[in-house]
Amino acid sequence: MGEALQIARQANEAGDSLQASQSIIQAIQYSPWREDLWELAGILSLKGGDYQTARTYLQHGNESGNLSAVGLTALGDASQSTDDPLSAIQYWEEALEAGGSPDELHSRLAETYRQVGDFDNSIHHQTELVRINPTDAQSNYTLGLMLAASQPESALAYLTLAAELDPKFSENTTSVTRNIRSARIREDQAHLLVSSGQALASIGEWDLAVMALSRATELNTEHADAWAYLGEALQQMGQKGSEQLEQALRIDPKSLAANILMGLYWQREEQYDQALIYLHTAAQLDDNNPALQAEIGNTLGLLGNLSAAESHYQRAVEISPRDPVYWQSLANFYIKYETKLSDEGLPAARQAVILDSSNPTSLDMLGQIYLLLDSPHIARRFIQRALDIDPNFLPANLHLGLIHILEGDSLQAYQRFTLVKSLAPNGSKISEQARRLLETHFP
Repeated sequence: MGEALQIARQANEAGDSLQASQSIIQAIQYSPWREDLWELAGILSLKGGDYQTARTYLQHGNESGNLSAVGLTALGDASQSTDDPLSAIQYWEEALEAGGSPDELHSRLAETYRQVGDFDNSIHHQTELVRINPTDAQSNYTLGLMLAASQPESALAYLTLAAELDPKFSENTTSVTRNIRSARIREDQAHLLVSSGQALASIGEWDLAVMALSRATELNTEHADAWAYLGEALQQMGQKGSEQLEQALRIDPKSLAANILMGLYWQREEQYDQALIYLHTAAQLDDNNPALQAEIGNTLGLLGNLSAAESHYQRAVEISPRDPVYWQSLANFYIKYETKLSDEGLPAARQAVILDSSNPTSLDMLGQIYLLLDSPHIARRFIQRALDIDPNFLPANLHLGLIHILEGDSLQAYQRFTLVKSLAPNGSKISEQARRLLETHFP
């Protein structure tokens, strides 16, 4: 047994946790009464990345009643790593009762309770984290967001403090606190939760948005916008969401939010004719909304009706002529369908640059049109200006790579395409473009 333990010690010191674990198991075979060694073997397997084996060893130790708080924590970690969050929660709760690290365990429990949809327990453990570390910005920020989904007014203090402790949270906290403060004037809890849910959705906290909006529909089953936004949030979480959108329209067929979101639902389903029905209804309800006009233009373009699509993009810039976003949308339409590039595309892209000369999207679009018009030298000038503003702006890097191809500079092109592929989210359109260009030019 002593020799096996010595080998385990040497393997562990050499960084071979799995070998160390196996040597511990050999030691147990020599001395089966050493039940305490199962914990050590499990922790070493966990450290080595063999989560299922770690779980087996640690469960053996737990069944014999020999796991310490550290061992219980490790068993929870192994359970989580083998896709069993409910068991992980059970072991971490036991570890907490056994005197395990409060910081680590409350953090794990808050995150995993949220993962399984138990927000009340998640909030409890997140609150404990803040109690232990009251000046930790991240803990306050997370608790503030969670409370925004359940008790919006209670969230304000935590979100405000998080932004004071770390300015990186300011943009998101401002969005959420502004919506809460504005909505609470009406003294309508359902409305308050809808407003808070919208803000949570706008910063990508979709699970919390679902929580807030679900509670709003429970408080007021006739709140059409609550149902509509809930449907959208569920879609963003990978669920259908259509039942909630249909419920919103049953309650109020003239709900602007419900018609817009139902239009977007059908657009995602690639049922563009259906999408247009709801988008046109929304545009009739709000005929001065440039975003709606641009979305109708986008949907008509997907149907192949380019003439009608163009008129709606043009309507968007007529409504909001000082907003570069809609000039970008118009320019992008001409780029996407490679139509009227010289007569209409260039003026639209130039206007976007005039309105905001520091916007890399506008500069890149102008460069892209020149590239499509076989003027790579002019295109380079605008694309380079976009990269001077933001060196990691992916579309400009991709387009500069294309210019390098035209110039015969394969090395520079390869570097640009590789950069885009490495920085772009997996499966995104621009990542796929970079992959195809690499396969085409560098097989």
